[in-house]
Amino acid sequence: MKRNRIRVALYIRVSTAEQASEGYSIGEQTTRLKKYAEAMEWDVYKIYVDPGYSGGNTERPGLTKMIQDIEAGEIDKVVVYKLDRLSRSQLDTLYLIEKVFLANDTDFVSMLENFDTSTPFGRAMIGILAVFAQLEREQIKERMGMGKEAIAKIGKWNGGTEPIGYDYNITDGKLVVNEYEKMQVLELFDLYLKGTPLRTIETLFIDKGYKHKHGVWSPNSMKRVLRNNIYLGFMKYKGVSYPGEHEPFIDEETYNKTQKLLDERVEAYKLTGIKPGGQTTILGGLLYCKQCGGKYAKNDWKQRTGKVTKIYSCYSRSKKVRKMVKDPNCKNKNWNRDILDAVVLDEIKKLVIDPSYIHEIQKEKIVKVDEPSKIDIIRNEIANLDDQISRFMDLYGIGRFTIDQVDGKVAPLTEQRNALLKELAILNAEIGAITEEEAIEILETFEDVIERGEFEEIRLMIESLIYYIELDNDDVYIHWKFA
Repeated sequence: MKRNRIRVALYIRVSTAEQASEGYSIGEQTTRLKKYAEAMEWDVYKIYVDPGYSGGNTERPGLTKMIQDIEAGEIDKVVVYKLDRLSRSQLDTLYLIEKVFLANDTDFVSMLENFDTSTPFGRAMIGILAVFAQLEREQIKERMGMGKEAIAKIGKWNGGTEPIGYDYNITDGKLVVNEYEKMQVLELFDLYLKGTPLRTIETLFIDKGYKHKHGVWSPNSMKRVLRNNIYLGFMKYKGVSYPGEHEPFIDEETYNKTQKLLDERVEAYKLTGIKPGGQTTILGGLLYCKQCGGKYAKNDWKQRTGKVTKIYSCYSRSKKVRKMVKDPNCKNKNWNRDILDAVVLDEIKKLVIDPSYIHEIQKEKIVKVDEPSKIDIIRNEIANLDDQISRFMDLYGIGRFTIDQVDGKVAPLTEQRNALLKELAILNAEIGAITEEEAIEILETFEDVIERGEFEEIRLMIESLIYYIELDNDDVYIHWKFA
């Protein structure tokens, strides 16, 4: 016998790719489903969440726990934001609805499609939608079936961080020349071959206001560009180059001369110990001491046993370079390089699993600052507008507003939001910041970059997301470019 108030389970699932590309973050689904249940006057029994799980199978801890509670008679309805949150498999969807939910007197509701299995029409339509969800999944698998190596072999871009000088055209899957970035790349090759140091080129580019899709230029990003044979017309995968279908814009003579000069400088460093520029650790140049304000740098600590431990140490404590010492009495902690690298990569991984964590970081920054910056104020106002728009759309979804009423309310809010986004983009460009959407695009490449294990790619990804990192003994403070 059911109670008068219906007990509902809110089920939320995101996979890493979906939460970035489709915007189905845990926070977004939770907020919308709670509002929907409140509007329908349902009691939320429990929220079941499966973060980072694919919809291709039912082996998910949140789903398993929900099924146990359904079988125990604790739930009257299961509510999801969208049908494919339950499953992308036709057979799994129909099995869960018919053999688990309905068999235990539990209805199923999909908020976005506005379907409810308590009605015959709802049951029929969910079955039809499940067919299309399965079809979509099979098409995705077919497109990805060739594998990244096969894609590279036929000259196509196989994903990852877009190279400076090219943009990825999602329509035909090709790289197209970005004329503004191409101009900068050509100038970089020209200046370097004339003997201009990378640090000097960096200063020149900053003075000219040059920027690329990943931010501002640095010796590291310049070195990666100078070494990249994609500008000759090649596509590289796991160290092997294949002829690409994109347009090259550096000639072979220029490229070969550049490689020779780069190699000569590397050899000179081996002989003299004078580094020609660039970093050899994934966090080098980003680490600062919160106690004395000095920089942290890589160091090799030789123990009495002869064992060498690779560490990051404050210049003030190591005193390796006199001019870099800020406080000779600084006692800030030395960090094992592998451990600190892992700490930072784990923080990035949190963002990959749940991009809504970006919102939490932004909120924390605004709370901590006594006088929020103009960027913080604008971001806060955009968030308020998003919330207002979301509420009106939810009211339309449950039939409380007509489309004309919603349009009358939402249109001026959207216009105001777009104006603020333009202003925010200008302010962010001035300081080299990135938007939340840009951060999510970078995070989409995280797993592939880590899997390939190429130092330069990992370093570029970190530089694209982080301004700098402060260390205070065991505490690590990451200053994100999107915060």
